[in-house]
Amino acid sequence: MRIHITNINGFVDVAMKAQNRTARVAREELHCNELGIFCYDVDTDTPEMLCARLDGIIASVSGGDIVIFQFPTWNAFKFDEALIKRLNYYNSLKKITFVHDMKSLMFENNRYLLSREIAFMNQTDLVILPSQKMADFLYGKGLTVKKTVIQRMWDFPVAVDQSFRPKFERVVNFAGKPDLEKFRFVKDWKYDEVELRVTAAEGDWARGKNISFLGWFDDDTFLADALRHSGGFGLLWSEDPYFSEYMKLNASYKLSAYLAAGIPVVVKSSIAEKDTIIRGNLGLVVESLDEAVERIAAMSREEYDRMADAVAVFSNLVRESWFAKRALTEAVFKVLYD
Repeated sequence: MRIHITNINGFVDVAMKAQNRTARVAREELHCNELGIFCYDVDTDTPEMLCARLDGIIASVSGGDIVIFQFPTWNAFKFDEALIKRLNYYNSLKKITFVHDMKSLMFENNRYLLSREIAFMNQTDLVILPSQKMADFLYGKGLTVKKTVIQRMWDFPVAVDQSFRPKFERVVNFAGKPDLEKFRFVKDWKYDEVELRVTAAEGDWARGKNISFLGWFDDDTFLADALRHSGGFGLLWSEDPYFSEYMKLNASYKLSAYLAAGIPVVVKSSIAEKDTIIRGNLGLVVESLDEAVERIAAMSREEYDRMADAVAVFSNLVRESWFAKRALTEAVFKVLYD
């Protein structure tokens, strides 16, 4: 028996980083075989060309193996559907869907895809989902897969200078693009008591506001280093109604970036992993930015240092890829044993 895992290539994005990192853990730690998938315009393929492409991808798969499908492939969804259909021809093949994102939930105009995405998952033996809230939602919409594993958080495997301790600053750092409508709150920042530091190039829109810029980082090690040296808190936030609903269900890459950098976080009380933040004393769980600013403004250095100490311990999990190791290992055990 061999264990295979899909992995996407062909574009630069957080989505590809997440899949590449998960595939690396599967290859190097669990000795899985990689099934490489290129991101391209699927409509340029004739049906015959698509079949030939898929056969090439799964040429190393045999009956009785396990295939971990990192979902989605970020190609047109008919590619994912064609690939799972092809895998269904193999006898005794165990199939695991590792859900990174769901296009139907990320973007309102993709909601029509939800039933197709669920139908895809229902063809597999187990689904790895980002949160229990996501599992509850999908089962309420027609998911029938009997076995699930809850991922909880993304890994963020970077090296940080642990001789340097994040400083207590009345600052919140935001790793994101302020021009996106879902992050509109960045340009509307109105607080004098707490500075907002944004990982973006400087913009005239920030003039006269308590906002500064850390610069944009394509390299995650440089990002974590900048956040660590900035100190203060990492902010996971959106006030866009639709995207806020998605944040209740999904695991956030930003959250892991802040924790890997060693800084406590500020998160909405509705996010999927709020209980982890509270239980571990990893930051502030708040209802509004007003509340966040008020609590940071009144915070003592001792209170901050206790949170930073807790983050320093917890961050080993995300920096050393333990969430992926645990999810993948548990999934294999469940499909073969439980």
